[in-house]
Amino acid sequence: MELYREYFPTKAYKFAKMKMGTLLGAELDRLDGIAKSLGREYAVGPDNLASQIQKIREFTSKYHEAFSQYLGAVLVQHEKPVQCRPACGNCCHHYPLSVEPFELLDLYCNLRERDDLLTIMESCQVRASLFGKHYDDRLATGSSDDDAEEQALHDYFAEWIPCPFSDRVGDCGVYAFRPVSCRMYFSETDPCYCTPEHLLTERNDSYIVYLPDNIEEAIYQISEHYAGLGLPESFFGGLLAVNGFEGLLADG
Repeated sequence: MELYREYFPTKAYKFAKMKMGTLLGAELDRLDGIAKSLGREYAVGPDNLASQIQKIREFTSKYHEAFSQYLGAVLVQHEKPVQCRPACGNCCHHYPLSVEPFELLDLYCNLRERDDLLTIMESCQVRASLFGKHYDDRLATGSSDDDAEEQALHDYFAEWIPCPFSDRVGDCGVYAFRPVSCRMYFSETDPCYCTPEHLLTERNDSYIVYLPDNIEEAIYQISEHYAGLGLPESFFGGLLAVNGFEGLLADG
């Protein structure tokens, strides 16, 4: 798997990077101002989540839009075309990590409008517990924290359990609201090779599209402003944690 590559600074690339930087800079300034007015290091906590949720959702929508524009500028620079296609869903058997807190909040607000919210939360609990078991098992064998996490991710993928939002044919039920961790993963080889037995072989040529370092740093600083909520970075565990603030979101 290709983890990182430099992209040519085409006009489209520079514009997409500038748009993302401007958006993130404005949001960071907003959150810095809130934190300063509250006399603390972070902006969003249980005490003001309800009053901030609309702004959070508006920002998240713009963030996803800007990331899509960035993808449009960089994917054309890959020599081989993307082989991902509708109703594949193979990559939707991974255990997503590095999901930003504002993405978790926005997605949950969309989920709480559905009749199957309780079923979704139960499905998230099953998956979070399974990953936790694999992680603990790896730690018990003497692996370091980082190694245990990496190994547990492979163990979880090998279980071949689909995402709670993936339907029977492989389509995503929250496609418009999915986090960047899901949006950044692509394959240059046939989806049939995006399976546990082929993932780490030459037959699978998948990669992750990362953002420039300065953009990643801005996202990190924004996410630090949600420290008061204590949300984990995992997709399913994070949604479960947001569910704990259900009463606050209902008032928002």
